Amino acid sequence: MARTSPATKLPLEVVEKIIANLHYDIYSLLACTLTCYPWYIAAVPHLHHNLFIGDSWGPKCRWPNRLRPIHRLGLLPLVKTLWVRGTHGHAFSQTWFNSHILHQFSALSNVQRLMIDHLDIPSFMPRIQQYFGHFLPTVQELCLTNPNGSHRQIIYFIGLFQHLEDLNLIYIESGELTNDLALFPFFTPPLRGWLKLTCVRRVELLKDMIDLFGGLRFRWMDLFDVDGRPLLLGACANTLEILRLYPADPRCE
Repeated sequence: MARTSPATKLPLEVVEKIIANLHYDIYSLLACTLTCYPWYIAAVPHLHHNLFIGDSWGPKCRWPNRLRPIHRLGLLPLVKTLWVRGTHGHAFSQTWFNSHILHQFSALSNVQRLMIDHLDIPSFMPRIQQYFGHFLPTVQELCLTNPNGSHRQIIYFIGLFQHLEDLNLIYIESGELTNDLALFPFFTPPLRGWLKLTCVRRVELLKDMIDLFGGLRFRWMDLFDVDGRPLLLGACANTLEILRLYPADPRCE
């Protein structure tokens, strides 16, 4: 016997076909989510989108024009994956923001996967929660590529996300260490999903992360050119299920 929706008595296969035809009709999809639970399950994945903000968004640039109408329609909270891409000479820093941009950036309240290239953590301190606090209840995966900051500042940023499961750190090389040993993470995130490390050469970062988070509980690891691998393996010895090691490559290709 075919399964049916309790509210409309339609077979679920028919419901899915109806939803598929409404893929770009946001208001109809929102109405479908209010019909009943099966309609909600069928419609809500189409309401989540990926948003990429490139390196052209900088200190002298306004919030991208293509996002303005989306914000007016109230659709920014439906962004599931956010990728903000700075560059070596144009890091993602506090200087990118004014009150107008911060207001719209804060509307991204349903992001589950946050990716940031060249994040300048020191520029946001000590009011970093004012800029990233709205991500805390929802972000489950964090990817940082070439972040700028001491190891304590990087750990503090990771510790902002109280429900963080997966962590991806790329190109974390030696840098200047500041006297911030009194800086402790705000939360102890679960960190029990997937750990991906590429060209991470700060053993003190990994050691401090283990100490300050009371251990790590990752189930899967991808490690590529990482110093301190025995330290990580020992920390996750009781939970690790899958481990993939890649040979060191100075080009990180």
